Amino acid sequence: MIASLIFAAAAVLTPAQPSDTEARVQKVSEPTMAVALLSCVIQRDGALQGCKVMAESPAEMGVGEAALMMSSQYRLDPFGPDGRLRTGEVVEIPVQIRIK
Repeated sequence: MIASLIFAAAAVLTPAQPSDTEARVQKVSEPTMAVALLSCVIQRDGALQGCKVMAESPAEMGVGEAALMMSSQYRLDPFGPDGRLRTGEVVEIPVQIRIK
């Protein structure tokens, strides 16, 4: 299976409420796209630490585990749009993997 990563550029700065986390990952019956939602802590250099899978679909494909393995390569701007340093803040990273 060949997969290509589509990394959403926007990270949500507010932690998701447990009740709406699953609702943010659309379920698919015949997947052409697999999705996962990671929750991570921003480090001073923009690297992510302590990532965990909040939701994934379809679950049996292991897209959450794949997203976790790739998270060491992600870098975010450690400064928010307001210029404030976001070190230590929890962000949500949506990851989509196209299935060909």
